[in-house]
Amino acid sequence: MVRRFPMRARNAAAFQLTLGELRALDERPKTIGLSPVPYATARAFFDQGIQSPNLLEHLERERHRYHAIVFAPYWSGLTLQGIEQARARAFLQPVLHDETVAYLPAVETAFRNASRVLFASEGEASLAARLFGPAVARKGIVVGRGVEGPGSPGPSGKEQLPRRIAAGPFLLHVRSGQSRGTEFLLRTFARYRASNTDSRLQLVLAGPGGHERQDGVIDLGAVTEAGKSALLTRCVALVEPSRTGGDDAAMLQAWLHSKPVLVHGDCVQISGSVESCRGGWTPASHAEWMQMLATMAGADAAVLRDHGERGRAYAREYADWEKVIERYEKALQLRRSEGRRSAPRLAVRAIHQLLPSLDYGDAISNQTVFTREVLRDLGYESEIFVLDVSAAMRDFARRFKPGAIAHAAALLYHHAIGTSLTTPAIQHRGPKALQYHNITPGHFFQPWDAKFAGILEMGRRDLHHLAAAFRVSAGDSSYNADELRTAGFKDPLVVPIFIDPMRWAQPADPEWMKVLQDGRTNLLFVGRVAPNKCQHHLVQAFHEYLRHDPAARLILVGVWPDGHPYVQFIREEADRLGISRQVLMTSRITDAQLLACYRTAHLFWSMSEHEGFCAPLIEAMWFDVPVLAYKSSAIPETLGRAGIMFTEKRWPELAALAHMLVEDRALRRKVIAAQRARRAAFLPEAILPALLELLARLGAEERTAPVRDDQVRTVETNAQYASMMRGQR
Repeated sequence: MVRRFPMRARNAAAFQLTLGELRALDERPKTIGLSPVPYATARAFFDQGIQSPNLLEHLERERHRYHAIVFAPYWSGLTLQGIEQARARAFLQPVLHDETVAYLPAVETAFRNASRVLFASEGEASLAARLFGPAVARKGIVVGRGVEGPGSPGPSGKEQLPRRIAAGPFLLHVRSGQSRGTEFLLRTFARYRASNTDSRLQLVLAGPGGHERQDGVIDLGAVTEAGKSALLTRCVALVEPSRTGGDDAAMLQAWLHSKPVLVHGDCVQISGSVESCRGGWTPASHAEWMQMLATMAGADAAVLRDHGERGRAYAREYADWEKVIERYEKALQLRRSEGRRSAPRLAVRAIHQLLPSLDYGDAISNQTVFTREVLRDLGYESEIFVLDVSAAMRDFARRFKPGAIAHAAALLYHHAIGTSLTTPAIQHRGPKALQYHNITPGHFFQPWDAKFAGILEMGRRDLHHLAAAFRVSAGDSSYNADELRTAGFKDPLVVPIFIDPMRWAQPADPEWMKVLQDGRTNLLFVGRVAPNKCQHHLVQAFHEYLRHDPAARLILVGVWPDGHPYVQFIREEADRLGISRQVLMTSRITDAQLLACYRTAHLFWSMSEHEGFCAPLIEAMWFDVPVLAYKSSAIPETLGRAGIMFTEKRWPELAALAHMLVEDRALRRKVIAAQRARRAAFLPEAILPALLELLARLGAEERTAPVRDDQVRTVETNAQYASMMRGQR
């Protein structure tokens, strides 16, 4: 059924004027997270576009009757308002390009408010993540774009080609309403021909448009579909030179003809798909384009065929109508979903969690809240009991008091620091399990705070007493599980920390985005300021890095205790090296400010020598920031095959490697591709089976044996240090 709604009268001339202002900025550099035009200009564009108050009223009144409401394209004012009306039922199919309109704040709001985002290609999804943050990547799905397969150009594939191009190699550029780089291509090709006067390579233009006569360029104008198919059959490769938005339909058609493509590397919407399937090449600079034209002139047929076949495999998956429709139905939840994994059922009615503190944004706190929601979804009563809770998390936790957790309830105890809570955890008589998040070895702190180093060692020794009381246990990593096993725990599980990018479904701080996008390179590390994190080594290596990039800045994000001697040492080291003005240290910052740091970073650089998991490594992956990390403790396990690790801290070599990761596009692409694959392993749904296995073991747990008095006294000795150790997390 089709329902029609009247359009509101609008000022078409005012709309065209505003559209012209926006399009004039398309080829100019723009700053992500900041509006490229005044508010009045953006408002006029959306207000004078297509509007239908009746349709919006209908959505407000009747949205509950629809299973899903799909809005397209992203730049329509009606789309922006409709998504707000449809709310949880809103699905956005953006048809996104790297154009000025995409940088308007109202557009980011629409992407953020949509329930799901349906992308035509992996490149479009990558562009959306770059413009709007990783939350869009999390709720996006690449459904593809159906295109027709190869036509029938004739028995030999030559008959419909003009005689002047039938005998020589040629590149094909298909102009369309989305083609914006034709003039760039013509200028570059002219320079190539001028430098290679004996080249037989030609450039064929097809589609509406025109240009002045140029050596080696053949402009066919509009062609039939059969004519286009003949051109695709015979060309060396298809060329799409636009920097801001090309014709992905032509690219898919070329791949269906087993032809490679040559696209502009700066056009993420197109180049992202090419790079993911290796179906062509993505030059960006003038020199790279000149080199690629020379390569195409003498390209080996086998190389061209290999790239074309890889593209064809991609197109057969994402351009096939049946497969595209199947993904639409899945995304819109029109198909019956697979059954949920069966969860264990414990005899107890309540499963509570116990830990010293709950703080906003902390990885362990996030994990604890996630676990509580899983337990409640499974039908258990579940509360989080803590000694301290930050203001932002007061609704999620209760203050622990003796007797707060009934003996009949099951308990999940999170052990990460020495705390007075260890004693009631050991004494709990009901089913219980321990989750170990690691404690930093004391020797790291010995030169800076000998007393605190002793506290840390005492906390680690408590593991032996806990092992006698807990039959069920798990670590965040195999590294942590091995420590549990060494301490005497039997067969510990691995339940990793989950990282959900929906945490960042908010705008980045605009002032920080402006400051951090000033053209300088941003090298980032996120983690509490502590000797095991080795921020002083980062400062020393950064001093060497400045030989390659004198204007770069080092951003160290992490909390520290006031007046801590290690923090003072870092500052003194930066002063000694004369780089303090280029080292930015931040303590407690907002999520929006942290978001700005991640979104503007060019490299995540870690020198840490002890980690039980290191969540910021995975966070950086969600922002497509290449990771360079020292190979220590749990870091190899967390990274898997992603990122780049080093085993020796030699500053000249590391600085050169870091600079290469910032500047080498091919290396960055390879590293980021591996990180995109790795990060999915830590999504909540990926971690859930391990958590359910922990619950299954908890269900098999019987009442624990009586606790010996000497175990209780040993742990109580450490209670006095709880507040200090919480501050060092």
